[in-house]
Amino acid sequence: MNIVIPYTPNSYQMKMHDDPSRFKIIVGGRRVGKSYSCLHEVLRHCLSTPLAVAWWVSPTLGDARDVGFEELLLLQDTLKPAIKYINETRMKVIFKNGASITFKSAENEKSLRGRGLTFLVIDEAAFVDPSVWKKALRPALSDKKGRAIICSTPNGRNWFWEAYDSGKKRMVANKNWGAYHWPTMLNPLISAEDLEDAQSMLSDIEWKQEYLAEFVSRAGMVYSDFSDENIIAPFTPSNQLYDFYIGADFGYASYTAIAFMAVDRRDGRTVTQFDELYLSRQDIHQIASHIDAVLAKHSLTRKDVAYFGTDPAGNAEELTSGISPVDVLRMEYGYKVMNKGSQIAPGLALVRSFIKAANGSRTFFITDNCKDSIRSIRGYHYGLQLKNPDWVKEEPVKDGIHDHLCDAIRYFFINRFDKAKYVAAVPNQTSYLVNQGSRTIMKRCGTCRRTFPSKTPQNQPPLICNECKEKLNNAR
Repeated sequence: MNIVIPYTPNSYQMKMHDDPSRFKIIVGGRRVGKSYSCLHEVLRHCLSTPLAVAWWVSPTLGDARDVGFEELLLLQDTLKPAIKYINETRMKVIFKNGASITFKSAENEKSLRGRGLTFLVIDEAAFVDPSVWKKALRPALSDKKGRAIICSTPNGRNWFWEAYDSGKKRMVANKNWGAYHWPTMLNPLISAEDLEDAQSMLSDIEWKQEYLAEFVSRAGMVYSDFSDENIIAPFTPSNQLYDFYIGADFGYASYTAIAFMAVDRRDGRTVTQFDELYLSRQDIHQIASHIDAVLAKHSLTRKDVAYFGTDPAGNAEELTSGISPVDVLRMEYGYKVMNKGSQIAPGLALVRSFIKAANGSRTFFITDNCKDSIRSIRGYHYGLQLKNPDWVKEEPVKDGIHDHLCDAIRYFFINRFDKAKYVAAVPNQTSYLVNQGSRTIMKRCGTCRRTFPSKTPQNQPPLICNECKEKLNNAR
């Protein structure tokens, strides 16, 4: 049977395809085609190896489906003469020669143990726990002398960096190993204009990591590019030229941090933090009073604030009042509140791109009256992992000194400059939880304060009852 797949690899991809090495490691930039190359490698193996057992392992089940399985399904018509059965639920393809490919998640290392493999792809390996490779997948290749491709965009200097560095050294004297470095600009489909645009939007660290595919150590300061160039003299921005926002990290026993932000309407990107609050042991009503005072100092009112940007944890009930800060701000003070969930690392990358983009431009400024914010940014740092002091943790240290205002600033950026937002003013009633189970709990409606049954955790939507939701929808 002769199956011809419509795939024309570029020269750098062809070099990898022609490499007979048992283990191949690909460090690649975004959109360079590393995952697509791996898919064709595993297909070639299964079509040419009867009874082959191949796995595609991604950081999450969604990644395995979107990046691997869905791409394979696009080739279904071409592969149809060779396919015996496709199980879309298990994301498994069985070929007529007895070979199979299964797409799996790396989230549970124990679930990956026990099966002998003839071929393995670990996609975006830098975002996979090292125990998955060392304890589960590498042993699975031993008895059948299985082959493996480990590919990823860099993610700091973690185990994937160690594997790539080791692979480069081994390939000199050991034909079992091949190591490849594919920066994004190798892909002829990516235009110079696109690259220039990306460079203007990313910080230098993210540009080097995401596009140049370089392993950038995050040791030291989180915002290392922050300098005196980002600090300007105090001023009161005009509501004729600026839109106003507030970033907030709520606390009671710990500090509450409030960052007052102005976005220049003329370009929609230049951000100035023009004031701050750093308060301890204040309830939400006292905090709101302080916010009113700062706004009045700048000749602004609550109506001038487009919305608060907070963390989803701001929905949690405050111990002193039994109601969440978000609900108080929305119901009693009339503010709109956005609290989009986000992983920490992408949020930090977003802030860095405003502090200083890879092309040298700066679009985030802080007035020098914001002493605590400047101190926090300059002291915000990464820590080292205790088990391996040479590895840097990918999350900043939560020292209670530098993190609160930095969190407030980050919450503003991820809510203002990221498209997917959860708007607390009109809570969405859809739950996005994967394993929510069937346990019913009682929640208190954020509007009418009556209790209602729900199957999602206390601090997750829905946060209002169906009756109030209908009223809100009808009032639109």
